Amino acid sequence: MNCSLQPGSRAASLRLKLYARSGAQAYGLGESEFGDVLQQVAAKYLPANVSPEEAETFCQSLHLEELVLCSACAAGHERAWEVFLTRYRARLYEMAMSIAGREALARELADSVYADLYGLKMRGEQRLSKLSYYTGRGSLEGWLRAVLAQSFVDR
Repeated sequence: MNCSLQPGSRAASLRLKLYARSGAQAYGLGESEFGDVLQQVAAKYLPANVSPEEAETFCQSLHLEELVLCSACAAGHERAWEVFLTRYRARLYEMAMSIAGREALARELADSVYADLYGLKMRGEQRLSKLSYYTGRGSLEGWLRAVLAQSFVDR
Protein backbone atom coordinates (compact mmCIF):
# COMPACT_ATOMS: atom_id res chain seq x y z
CA MET A 1 0.00 0.00 0.00
CA ASN A 2 1.35 3.37 -0.90
CA CYS A 3 1.32 5.50 2.23
CA SER A 4 2.68 8.59 0.57
CA LEU A 5 2.74 11.75 2.64
CA GLN A 6 2.51 14.02 -0.37
CA PRO A 7 -0.27 16.57 0.11
CA GLY A 8 -3.45 15.61 -1.65
CA SER A 9 -2.46 12.01 -2.28
CA ARG A 10 -5.24 9.47 -1.78
CA ALA A 11 -3.14 7.36 0.58
CA ALA A 12 -2.19 10.36 2.75
CA SER A 13 -5.82 11.44 2.97
CA LEU A 14 -6.94 7.92 3.88
CA ARG A 15 -4.21 7.61 6.48
CA LEU A 16 -5.27 10.86 8.16
CA LYS A 17 -8.93 9.74 8.25
CA LEU A 18 -7.99 6.36 9.67
CA TYR A 19 -5.68 7.98 12.22
CA ALA A 20 -8.51 10.19 13.46
CA ARG A 21 -10.91 7.22 13.59
CA SER A 22 -8.44 4.98 15.41
CA GLY A 23 -8.01 7.08 18.55
CA ALA A 24 -4.24 6.60 18.32
CA GLN A 25 -3.54 10.08 19.61
CA ALA A 26 -5.07 9.19 22.99
CA TYR A 27 -2.35 6.55 23.47
CA GLY A 28 0.52 8.77 22.41
CA LEU A 29 0.83 7.13 18.99
CA GLY A 30 1.68 9.79 16.40
CA GLU A 31 0.60 9.92 12.77
CA SER A 32 3.98 8.66 11.61
CA GLU A 33 3.92 5.66 13.98
CA PHE A 34 0.33 4.94 12.96
CA GLY A 35 1.36 5.06 9.30
CA ASP A 36 4.17 2.61 10.01
CA VAL A 37 1.73 0.21 11.67
CA LEU A 38 -0.65 0.42 8.70
CA GLN A 39 2.24 -0.06 6.30
CA GLN A 40 3.41 -3.19 8.13
CA VAL A 41 -0.06 -4.74 8.17
CA ALA A 42 -0.69 -3.89 4.53
CA ALA A 43 2.70 -5.25 3.47
CA LYS A 44 1.89 -8.53 5.23
CA TYR A 45 -1.52 -9.07 3.64
CA LEU A 46 -1.75 -7.10 0.40
CA PRO A 47 0.00 -7.95 -2.86
CA ALA A 48 2.46 -5.39 -4.23
CA ASN A 49 0.21 -4.55 -7.19
CA VAL A 50 -2.94 -3.88 -5.14
CA SER A 51 -5.20 -1.13 -6.43
CA PRO A 52 -5.77 1.98 -4.29
CA GLU A 53 -9.43 0.98 -3.94
CA GLU A 54 -8.55 -2.50 -2.67
CA ALA A 55 -5.98 -1.05 -0.25
CA GLU A 56 -8.56 1.41 1.05
CA THR A 57 -11.17 -1.33 1.51
CA PHE A 58 -8.62 -3.45 3.36
CA CYS A 59 -7.56 -0.61 5.67
CA GLN A 60 -11.18 0.35 6.37
CA SER A 61 -11.89 -3.26 7.43
CA LEU A 62 -9.22 -3.33 10.15
CA HIS A 63 -10.10 -3.14 13.84
CA LEU A 64 -8.21 0.13 14.08
CA GLU A 65 -8.94 1.02 17.70
CA GLU A 66 -7.71 -2.37 18.87
CA LEU A 67 -4.75 -2.28 16.48
CA VAL A 68 -3.50 1.05 17.80
CA LEU A 69 -4.12 -0.04 21.39
CA CYS A 70 -1.89 -3.09 20.85
CA SER A 71 0.72 -1.08 18.96
CA ALA A 72 0.86 1.54 21.70
CA CYS A 73 1.10 -1.15 24.40
CA ALA A 74 3.91 -2.88 22.51
CA ALA A 75 5.70 0.46 22.24
CA GLY A 76 5.40 0.92 26.02
CA HIS A 77 2.87 3.77 26.18
CA GLU A 78 1.52 3.72 29.75
CA ARG A 79 -1.92 5.13 28.91
CA ALA A 80 -2.45 2.28 26.45
CA TRP A 81 -1.56 -0.28 29.14
CA GLU A 82 -4.06 1.27 31.52
CA VAL A 83 -6.78 0.94 28.89
CA PHE A 84 -5.71 -2.59 27.97
CA LEU A 85 -5.85 -3.69 31.60
CA THR A 86 -9.25 -2.11 32.14
CA ARG A 87 -10.73 -3.72 29.04
CA TYR A 88 -9.04 -7.11 28.83
CA ARG A 89 -7.38 -8.30 32.05
CA ALA A 90 -10.52 -9.79 33.64
CA ARG A 91 -11.59 -11.23 30.29
CA LEU A 92 -8.13 -12.76 29.84
CA TYR A 93 -8.60 -14.67 33.12
CA GLU A 94 -12.11 -15.77 32.13
CA MET A 95 -10.88 -17.07 28.77
CA ALA A 96 -7.97 -18.85 30.47
CA MET A 97 -10.42 -20.55 32.82
CA SER A 98 -12.56 -21.75 29.94
CA ILE A 99 -9.45 -23.15 28.22
CA ALA A 100 -7.62 -24.63 31.22
CA GLY A 101 -10.60 -25.82 33.25
CA ARG A 102 -8.88 -25.48 36.63
CA GLU A 103 -8.51 -22.16 38.43
CA ALA A 104 -4.86 -22.52 39.46
CA LEU A 105 -3.83 -23.57 35.96
CA ALA A 106 -5.96 -20.83 34.42
CA ARG A 107 -4.34 -18.15 36.60
CA GLU A 108 -0.87 -19.45 35.74
CA LEU A 109 -1.74 -19.52 32.04
CA ALA A 110 -3.24 -16.01 32.05
CA ASP A 111 -0.34 -14.58 34.04
CA SER A 112 2.18 -16.15 31.68
CA VAL A 113 0.38 -14.82 28.61
CA TYR A 114 -0.02 -11.41 30.22
CA ALA A 115 3.75 -11.30 30.79
CA ASP A 116 4.30 -12.16 27.11
CA LEU A 117 1.82 -9.47 26.07
CA TYR A 118 3.53 -6.89 28.26
CA GLY A 119 6.92 -7.92 27.00
CA LEU A 120 9.03 -8.97 29.96
CA LYS A 121 11.64 -10.43 27.60
CA MET A 122 14.05 -7.93 26.08
CA ARG A 123 16.12 -7.71 22.91
CA GLY A 124 18.71 -5.11 23.78
CA GLU A 125 16.74 -2.06 24.91
CA GLN A 126 13.50 -3.15 23.23
CA ARG A 127 10.73 -5.09 24.96
CA LEU A 128 9.43 -8.09 23.04
CA SER A 129 5.65 -7.85 23.31
CA LYS A 130 3.34 -10.40 21.69
CA LEU A 131 0.90 -7.54 21.13
CA SER A 132 3.13 -6.36 18.28
CA TYR A 133 1.89 -9.42 16.33
CA TYR A 134 -1.77 -8.38 16.42
CA THR A 135 -2.71 -7.11 12.96
CA GLY A 136 -6.25 -5.85 13.45
CA ARG A 137 -7.80 -8.25 10.97
CA GLY A 138 -9.98 -9.88 13.63
CA SER A 139 -11.14 -8.86 17.05
CA LEU A 140 -8.54 -8.46 19.75
CA GLU A 141 -10.55 -10.69 22.07
CA GLY A 142 -10.52 -13.49 19.49
CA TRP A 143 -6.79 -13.04 18.97
CA LEU A 144 -6.20 -13.15 22.74
CA ARG A 145 -8.21 -16.36 22.97
CA ALA A 146 -6.04 -17.89 20.24
CA VAL A 147 -2.85 -16.80 22.03
CA LEU A 148 -4.11 -18.32 25.28
CA ALA A 149 -5.11 -21.56 23.57
CA GLN A 150 -1.77 -21.87 21.81
CA SER A 151 0.08 -21.17 25.05
CA PHE A 152 -1.99 -23.85 26.77
CA VAL A 153 -1.16 -26.37 24.03
CA ASP A 154 2.53 -25.43 24.21
CA ARG A 155 2.56 -26.23 27.93
